[in-house]
Amino acid sequence: MDRIKTILKIIEDNPGIHVRGIINETDLKNGVIVHYLDKLEKDGKIRSKKYSRYKRFYSLDIEEEEYNIIRNLRKPTKKEILLFIIVKGNASFKEVLSKTQKSPSTISWNLSDLVNNGVIEKFAQDQRTSYRIKNVNLIKHTFRKEFSKLLENKKEHSEDIFLAL
Repeated sequence: MDRIKTILKIIEDNPGIHVRGIINETDLKNGVIVHYLDKLEKDGKIRSKKYSRYKRFYSLDIEEEEYNIIRNLRKPTKKEILLFIIVKGNASFKEVLSKTQKSPSTISWNLSDLVNNGVIEKFAQDQRTSYRIKNVNLIKHTFRKEFSKLLENKKEHSEDIFLAL
């Protein structure tokens, strides 16, 4: 398989991947990968979105409104939080903290970032702050399309998530 096809296949199999991820998947150098990514993008075969530190790449079958969901599911702590909230329906800070067993500051930062990215929302429940998925239909749509890619090698929650959707 030639280089351009290899890179395109990696992007299709790993939505939201960035250059470093492609480097890790191939034996190609940074400059070579960037050259082919630019070519693929100019030829209209992929799309990209620049975030604060990374430019992430998506195949054309990924809708722009799905980018934030996919991007956040590529990060282990955010993925764990999102999967927990998907299965549970909604969760308090304390419940997320207990489930993930991360530090309070880590959970607080990740929850705030997920809220700022529009993936989850805060709401008051029983005089405490809880979190839920902001757009359940978009999450369902994204998971149905990308389930195996987003949860590959992840056995935890997969049955619960499938049933929740």
